[in-house]
This record gives sequence, C-alpha cells and structure tokens, in this order.
Amino acid sequence: MIRLIKGDITEFALDAIINAANNQLSMDAGVAGVIKKKGGATIEEEARAKGPIPIGEAVVTGAGMLKVRHVIHAAVMGPDLATDGDKVRSATRNALLRAEEMDLKGIAFPALGTGVGGLDFDQVAGVMVSEVRRHIAGGSALEQIAFVLFEEHGYDSFNRITGRDGIVCLGDSITYGFPFGPESSWVRLNAKELGLNMINAGSNGDTTRAMRRRFKRDVTDLDPAYVIIMGGGNDAFMGRSQEEYEENIEEMVTTALDNGICPVLGLPAPVYLGEFVPDEIGVAGSLLDGYREWAEKFAADKKLPVLDFYRPFLDQETGATILENYCDDVHPSLRGYRVLADASKELLAKMKNGL
Repeated sequence: MIRLIKGDITEFALDAIINAANNQLSMDAGVAGVIKKKGGATIEEEARAKGPIPIGEAVVTGAGMLKVRHVIHAAVMGPDLATDGDKVRSATRNALLRAEEMDLKGIAFPALGTGVGGLDFDQVAGVMVSEVRRHIAGGSALEQIAFVLFEEHGYDSFNRITGRDGIVCLGDSITYGFPFGPESSWVRLNAKELGLNMINAGSNGDTTRAMRRRFKRDVTDLDPAYVIIMGGGNDAFMGRSQEEYEENIEEMVTTALDNGICPVLGLPAPVYLGEFVPDEIGVAGSLLDGYREWAEKFAADKKLPVLDFYRPFLDQETGATILENYCDDVHPSLRGYRVLADASKELLAKMKNGL
C-alpha cells in the first residue's frame, strides 16, 4: 500500500496529490507554486475561497490541468511560514481523512514542510510515514499511498523509514510466552501465520518502568515500523500507582513517535478471579482495571491503534474470566495464547498493509 517514488509529484495520475499549503491557501512558492503553474490558477482560486483554515487542517479542490482529479491542500504553516513536526502530523492525518471521505483509492504526498518550512527530511519522513502507518492500522480503503520525492536526499530519508518491516512486541511474560516459551507465544503464532517480521521483546517480570528503561535497546535501536506496547500486569502486582503507569506509557509512545515508529497500545489481559480471590490478586485486578480505562482513553485521544487482550479472555455473557485460558491465576494456557493470537490477528493484518 505504501510506495516511495522519485520524481515530480505533479506528473502522477493518481486520484489526488497533496499540496503543502499555508493556512491562507495561497499558492505562491514551493510545491504549491509548481502545482499552480502546471495546473492553472483556478486551483488557487478554488482553494482560497475555502480559506483560511486552521493549521493542520486540509481541504479539497479540483486539479485544473493536472493528471489527477483532486488536490488536497494540507496546511502545515500560517502566515509566519513556521512549522514543526506536530503540524506536519496533523496535516498528514487530515489529508488522509479527506481522501477517505471522498472514497479515493490512490494519493501522493510530497515531503510536507521541507520547502518553505525548512524542516529536515529525516524528521518529516519519520512523522509522515508513522502517521500513514497509524492510519492504515485503523483500517483504510486507500489502495495506494505514495510519497513522491524530487530530491535525492529527501528520497533517501523516506526510503530509510518506508523500508522498515519490523514489529517489536514490547511486554512482559505474557508477550514472552511464559511458561511455555516464545515458540508458544501469540507473537510467534502470528509471525508464522501472517508472514510478519515480529520481534518478541517480552521479558518475564517486567514492569512498564523496566520497559521504558530498555526502550532504546529493544525498540528504537532496531528501527521497526511498529511497536506494540503491552504492559501493566507486573505494575499492578507490585502496587505501582496509576500515575507511574501513565507516565511510563506516555514516555514510550512519545519516544516511538519521535523515532518514526508507529506505537500500538495494548490492553493487558485480566487476572483470573475464581471463587477464592487472594488479596494480592484482587488488588492487582483493581489496579489493572484503572490502567486499562486510562489506556483506552489515552489511545483514543492520541488516535493510536489498540490491541485488546482484555475482552477476549472474558465470557461474553457473564463477564467472568474463562478458566481454560489460564495455566495459573495470571498466565495464559496454550489455549489462552491461541486466543491472544486470534484476538490480535485482525489488527496485525491491517498493520501488514503499512509495511
């Protein structure tokens, strides 16, 4: 689905190209100026009639004499011509949403903010490609999303990010596959069945604080396309506060995004609550409920993909945990790891489209 092309974006015949716009939607310089020159002044006239727009937003116009049908104007800067990674991310996100709303199948992006905005190609490549991968993981009708770069340096920067194919699964024993080992883990099952390069970075006994400490070694140094962050169980058993859990998750998500990696947030599996519930199990279960509630809201606010390992372990009618899915009060049985693999398969298949 993601393509990288070296050439002139105005020469491609997809459904739409994206214009690196200012929020006034004037088209006097950079990519916008080239689009106006080749497509005609009517593109700018139609665009300005829809402006000004908030920075980070996007609007659609006709394409004049260009080979495409539409131009999507994504505002990465205001009258001061200043931009940053957050503005580029928002502009990319809203350009993708406009394309989905119009049921387009193929669109092409330039490197937003690298012309008049002066941003570094490496930074922009990380922001834009990770944002496209986030969008694809959420489900997309787009069949082709191209990045078209005219300069060799820009092409090389995007090639380093689009060429990534790894999915790091960062977690604790339930990611590792305890007590059976990594070969029985949900990570390995899906890697084999979906043909994915999935890296099991589960570590028995790890808290989210420990994951945060090893994030550079086990995630960013590997340059993956995605990282699945699945933690919280050991935090709960150690009585770690929700504030600490939140801080660790937020830091890992920020670090992933800063390194061009699309983060996926996991909702940890429940602990088994049978007829007799030891105090430590009951307290941990309560803490996990709080972690999950926050994580779902955080993911929704950040528009992050979510991997839910909580609901698949519950009886749909009674809401009780399913005993057969456990080999003890906490860890999945072989059947349980199969349930986790099946529960993650749909999301992983979507993520595969972003590789």
